[in-house]
Amino acid sequence: MMGSKYLLEDDDVRRELWRNTIQLFHQYKRPGFIGPFKAAGFDEYRVEPYVLLSGTGKEKTPDIIASGKNGWLVLELSFDKKSKEDTLNFYKQIDPRYLGNYNLPVHDNQPEIVMSRLEDFIPDGPYCKITVKDKLKVKDEEYINNLTLREELKKASGSDLRKLPEIPITLLPEMKSQEIRRGLIELVMQIFDPDSDGKDPVELVDAGLERLSDKINIASKRRLIKNVTDEMAVLMTNEYLSDYLTIDEETSKYKATDKFKQHHKTRMHIVSKLSEWAGIGPQTTLYDIKQRP
Repeated sequence: MMGSKYLLEDDDVRRELWRNTIQLFHQYKRPGFIGPFKAAGFDEYRVEPYVLLSGTGKEKTPDIIASGKNGWLVLELSFDKKSKEDTLNFYKQIDPRYLGNYNLPVHDNQPEIVMSRLEDFIPDGPYCKITVKDKLKVKDEEYINNLTLREELKKASGSDLRKLPEIPITLLPEMKSQEIRRGLIELVMQIFDPDSDGKDPVELVDAGLERLSDKINIASKRRLIKNVTDEMAVLMTNEYLSDYLTIDEETSKYKATDKFKQHHKTRMHIVSKLSEWAGIGPQTTLYDIKQRP
């Protein structure tokens, strides 16, 4: 996977897991790929929707819920080594009426449940499991009741996900402080491009989420916007880029100050400060500076 050169290995692991799972909901003429979830008719999906469990009223936020004419689906994404069986068991109890809150087709049956990991199959209980590192692998598909979905997963197993177009996601709702900072670096650098009129927090988040932007729930997006705003406030302090980065109080856009001049040494200094802010070590910073045009 081609990732951002500013993201550390753990960031790329998280992004690759999400990117390759999301690809399974999409279709590409080149290289002639139809994701199995899309092929099975699960066309619409939402990220981190708030739902309630039937009979208990307990709130859950599955990573992804998808729905179509023939049924609905819950996906859990994880890259740790712990079993998610207990979590997946809860998802069987989701009240399907809440699909309507997200403009998804409503059904009266239990969801199909799929566990997505990057590499290792973990004992996640009696559920279908997929791994999405490089090539799609499918296991325990017999637990899928929807015959169309089961067959599409089997048919897609072995697909080379490395050949698919890059989804330039740099931000995810679940990211913590340092991850958010690393995910923002390239977006902040765009503010210093000659034709840039700046970016506000919402624009930064929308660009970082890419196609997930209209898929996540409002609360998660609002929380991410607040976190980005907080991290950008730190970036504009004297310790980092107060001389070169400011915010327009009328438009709420982050813009280059009048002191900023288009010069390679100035850009090198900005990259260095951004890397320091994001917790990237000196060797990585030097490498990144050399890679910029």
